[in-house]
Amino acid sequence: MCSLPPGGPHHRRMDALLTFPAGLVAGLAIAVPLGAIGVLLIHEGVARGFRAGLPAAAAVASVDTVYCAVAVLVGAIAAPVVGGWAPWPQRVGGAVLAAIGVGGLLRSRGARVPAVVGSAPAVPAPRGVSPRARFGLFLALTAINPATLLYFVAILPGLHDLATSIPAQIAFVAGVTVASFGWQAALVAGGAFLRRIGGPRLRVWTTVVGNGVVILLGIALIAAV
Repeated sequence: MCSLPPGGPHHRRMDALLTFPAGLVAGLAIAVPLGAIGVLLIHEGVARGFRAGLPAAAAVASVDTVYCAVAVLVGAIAAPVVGGWAPWPQRVGGAVLAAIGVGGLLRSRGARVPAVVGSAPAVPAPRGVSPRARFGLFLALTAINPATLLYFVAILPGLHDLATSIPAQIAFVAGVTVASFGWQAALVAGGAFLRRIGGPRLRVWTTVVGNGVVILLGIALIAAV
């Protein structure tokens, strides 16, 4: 980590108390803007429910945590390396997103909308998809976009002035983790709420719209290269 100036335990505790809220703010700043991953998380909640959608939220937060830790540890070295990967992460990520959206639309064509009056019973999560598989998918989708790492590298100068001890730097990363997971879980919860109140017809339409948005975002990611 960064070189540490001298300071006693009280000074290090004060640093940690300051950097944890700073990490919360930084984590929300990178998580809140709704992109393709956010749309997919909402769709996870609609299609699978809150509990089954949490592995996806945990995967996204894990990538944010790892990238933040890497930026704090070796940000000055990692930034040029990650920057040299362009444009392949964007191309691969855009192609994968478009493929996921197309696959979702094709599956939704076969979805039947029961003629149910009033509130509909909850639809069970699709079979054959393990939580580990969902975690791995969202981990890969988030990790192939280096923008998160570059974002944390960009804020390192201010962080270096604020976090002057290892506990403070750990507190910053912890704040990012809490904020990121909290927001991603909220997106899944929002989707699960729509799943509960909307009935089968709304779930079909949210699947179509959500996958359509994901396709458009994937195309935009490729076109922006």
